[in-house]
Amino acid sequence: MTGKQLSEDHRAILAKLLQIPKLNNHDIAFVLNVDERTVRRRRYEFEDTGQIKKHKDVSKNAEKLKPHHLEKLVEWHKDHPDALLDDMQLFLRTQCGLEVSVPTISRQMRKAYGGNFLRTGRCARIRSRQQREAEGRSIAGELQQSPGSDSPSNADQAAAQDLPGVDDEAAAHQELYHDHRQMAPLQHIVNPHSEPQRPGQVPVVYHAAGEQQYQDRQQLRYELDLNSWNLRIWGVAASGFLTDSYNLFATNVILSTVSFVYFPHARWVGFVVNLLTLFGSVLGQLLFGYLADRYGRTRLYGIELVLVIVSTVGVATTSDGYSDMSFLALFTFWRFVMGIGIGAEYPLSAVITSEWASTSSRATMISSVFLMQPIGQALAQIVGVLVLLGEDAAHGLHDKQCGLNSLHEEECKRIIDGTWRIVIGSGAVPALLAIIFRFFLYDCGLYTLEVRNKPGNAFRDTQRVYGAPPANTDPAMVPAAGGNFFQDETMPRQFSLEDLYNFFIRDKNWYYLLGTSMTWFFLDVSFYGFGLDNRGTLSDLWSTTERVDINSDLWCWNSTLPGGTSLVPSWATDGLPTWQTDRTRPCNTIFETIIDQTKQYLLTVSIASISGGACFIFFANRIHRRRWLTTSFGILTVLFLVTGGVYYGVAHRPGAPATVLCVAICHFMFNFGANTLTFIIPAEIFPTTYRSTCHGISAAAGKVGSMVAVLIVYGINSGYTSTMRQGLIFLLFASFMALGAVYSWAYLPDVQRTVYDDDGKKRLENRTLEELGEGYLRAQQEGQVIGAREKWRDRKGKLKNRKMIRNPEVESRTPMEPVEADGRAIV
Repeated sequence: MTGKQLSEDHRAILAKLLQIPKLNNHDIAFVLNVDERTVRRRRYEFEDTGQIKKHKDVSKNAEKLKPHHLEKLVEWHKDHPDALLDDMQLFLRTQCGLEVSVPTISRQMRKAYGGNFLRTGRCARIRSRQQREAEGRSIAGELQQSPGSDSPSNADQAAAQDLPGVDDEAAAHQELYHDHRQMAPLQHIVNPHSEPQRPGQVPVVYHAAGEQQYQDRQQLRYELDLNSWNLRIWGVAASGFLTDSYNLFATNVILSTVSFVYFPHARWVGFVVNLLTLFGSVLGQLLFGYLADRYGRTRLYGIELVLVIVSTVGVATTSDGYSDMSFLALFTFWRFVMGIGIGAEYPLSAVITSEWASTSSRATMISSVFLMQPIGQALAQIVGVLVLLGEDAAHGLHDKQCGLNSLHEEECKRIIDGTWRIVIGSGAVPALLAIIFRFFLYDCGLYTLEVRNKPGNAFRDTQRVYGAPPANTDPAMVPAAGGNFFQDETMPRQFSLEDLYNFFIRDKNWYYLLGTSMTWFFLDVSFYGFGLDNRGTLSDLWSTTERVDINSDLWCWNSTLPGGTSLVPSWATDGLPTWQTDRTRPCNTIFETIIDQTKQYLLTVSIASISGGACFIFFANRIHRRRWLTTSFGILTVLFLVTGGVYYGVAHRPGAPATVLCVAICHFMFNFGANTLTFIIPAEIFPTTYRSTCHGISAAAGKVGSMVAVLIVYGINSGYTSTMRQGLIFLLFASFMALGAVYSWAYLPDVQRTVYDDDGKKRLENRTLEELGEGYLRAQQEGQVIGAREKWRDRKGKLKNRKMIRNPEVESRTPMEPVEADGRAIV
């Protein structure tokens, strides 16, 4: 085709393409199916008139690849004919000291081989000019088709005739998307007369930069969904989450020993330490959630573990110096820093696991990562008791009557002081192992494609983790190109006020954020209320007798060690020390107290929590997760009411194990339902642009709830002197569970859909992250009702319709128009 044969539309398209500096004459020629001399002549005309700048090599590193470097590369390639473009890039970096981009190498090698060299493989390849032109004509034909047309265009048929065969056509599509250099013209450039998007029209993809990016998203989702489970991703995320859970819930282990050594009668120390640790978690979740969306997941993934490691060392080495420093100030400071690292782990681990997982394995992978929370709790208890038993074997800790007698008081404090330092310092070991792998993890292709708009890097990084897709990939599933050099001028800027307003306010996606935040808030009020610092709570639940008075009737009132002095008589005036949590057995030593606490925690909390988390992994794709979240909140409401009633009936009596059983069932239900789901759902329903930020906000709301729980429990224990006050806490927390059920029912969307197999069997299918990320408007189009007011109106409408169906007289007197519900027309 010559210049004279160009239509007015093609001339307008050519004028626009010539103004794009990243396209050379050859690229434009094969897309428009014109002679390259025509493009060159038109370019000279525009340059002479000053409409465009003089054309130069578009690669930022092209000037570094000199002719003698190219000759050296060609000679090396002849000796290594199977080398890939990435291998050539590595050769130039190591042998020539050049940082040359892959597109530059691809273009220069095509020139060196005369454009007649074809290679296939995983990475971007050098392709023949004839193949490239044939594919270009196919792309141009597809882009010029009207949307929704199923019939192939003439350009597609012509391109198919040029290809060697059907198998070669599939390979051409596969090779085309692999090429880092391939262009991606948008529909509005190639077809300037296409209908613009109408105001108020729901976009196909939030933050999409055009049809090409939509195709790239489809291809990337297709590649991710070819896989089921990735042990590498799970191991990296789970190891960090295990570390954070270990350090957070080690509070139940170390506070008793720290109180024994430094604060035997200060009951507010544990309250301050827990409160500052949780406050640090809130800051970490908000800060790292935002930074992960702004700068990338992997840039921060590992930094939070560095914080945990440094703070762990800081906590383990805390001292009062030569009586010139405050031990409590340093201890709480390092716990605050540790809380920042612990909080950062929540959005990062959840979002990275969600984005790397396939659609079918997403829920199971995230729940498997979250299973590390109860395992970390149990591990902290086990490590603590093992260290204590080791110290007892080495120093005879039990025989020294530590805590009851002053004879070996200083030696006991020295041994116990080393015990808690070993326990807390051990938490850095899994972090050191995890951090090695985290710094070499790639950003998920979804983030690279949708936020960074770098499809070549997205596909490359995905294949580094999962490998290349099968060679017999269906061409219909593969997009026509893998790159996108065009930017949508109307594409909103991430975190701009306009974009935040449009997404959260105008499109009503604040419903989702409100739902995830409030459900997590109400859950953690109850979960942390008797799960964080529950040493005294568990001892009270396990007690089968009333409290014992401190008097001379106790066998430990007088010293049984020769030359020693009993410390028990001073407790009659000063009260029991804070480390002595079992008021029914005040003569227990610190050794016996910690052993009893560990046994009670493992039997009541850890076993039930681990069992619940494991059961959820099995049922994750078999139950309707959003409905189960609401149901589990309702079940927990009933369980808390029952537990409170049982406690009032059997507390401090032989039937006390009944309360212990009820509490264990509560912990099972926590991890079988609400506790796990509040972690999973925020990692699913938000778009990639704001997924980590919204998950961080939701998790921070949960930690605020845990701070509220700490305040409530401390206030009740301090101001309410009744020995039955634990029953009041159970009944009070039941109301928070009921509120969690309301918010999960009203403000959260369905993350699954019901589908029917060929044999008519019904099953649940996970929605993709791309579907869920389109937010409230997409859910509304699918018929979902979200919002408390909308739910109430919908419920009233359904009840009214049912009454009219059951009462035909009313229906005959008040005729109504047919309405559609669940795909059926009803009156």
